[in-house]
Amino acid sequence: MVRILVLMALVSVLHGCSGRKVFLERHSFSELKWNRFEEVKFTADIRETASPLDVYIHLRHHTVYQDDKLFLTIAITAPDGTRRIRDVEIRLKDKDGKFLSSGMGDLWDIRVPAFEGITLGDPGKYIILLENRMSRYDTPGVMEIGVEIRKSDT
Repeated sequence: MVRILVLMALVSVLHGCSGRKVFLERHSFSELKWNRFEEVKFTADIRETASPLDVYIHLRHHTVYQDDKLFLTIAITAPDGTRRIRDVEIRLKDKDGKFLSSGMGDLWDIRVPAFEGITLGDPGKYIILLENRMSRYDTPGVMEIGVEIRKSDT
């Protein structure tokens, strides 16, 4: 009986968390590097636009990542063509050079907000572009980049 109650509570919590998620998609880099000129494109079919939303960047990187930060630009294009653009700085290491992300072995994951509490226009397909803004041609150690859109707490 106790096991059933615990299982029901866990399912309820997981369902409540997943109910806020509107979109989540990731892009993997096959050669463990992100080329500066490779834009990553996502298409999100957003139906609920009345409530405020939070947009997060997900990054999975390898221990070979050299820099303290990753600089990128996110652009969200609405179905009517209007665009929101923001530069995002993802701090990956502290002042002592230790990774700030959560990790296991050589893999590290971090999630940072790009937009918080934004409202979108009409429902429809939104194009989300991520652009690498690092100064070198290739940024080694980047394994995966993604976008998550959630209903905001605000």
